[in-house]
Amino acid sequence: MWTFTWLATALAQAATPDVTNVAQLGVSGLMGALWWWERKYSRQREDELTEAHKEILNQREHLQALLDVLEGNTKVISQFTAVQEEILRVMQCRDGAPGSHGAVSPAVISPPA
Repeated sequence: MWTFTWLATALAQAATPDVTNVAQLGVSGLMGALWWWERKYSRQREDELTEAHKEILNQREHLQALLDVLEGNTKVISQFTAVQEEILRVMQCRDGAPGSHGAVSPAVISPPA
């Protein structure tokens, strides 16, 4: 039943001269037209799938670039933190601050009120 419905819909969507041409050719013409329509829409769907696949691959490349940048930023922030902690330790040792044996006290890190 669905084949008849699909066929009726396809014929209704076709232009009037196309229906007339198909009717003149009979059953073989109808079968040829159906084959042509199936191939046309099959190629169109294949093109859509190919485009979607390309888009997915492009998004993967962009995501990988973003992850690489994030990883680099994390390394730089870690190195910056280590340098800042070393500078704080050296300043504490120079000033003779209590707890300057490598431990950083919260009072030194927190900003003055």
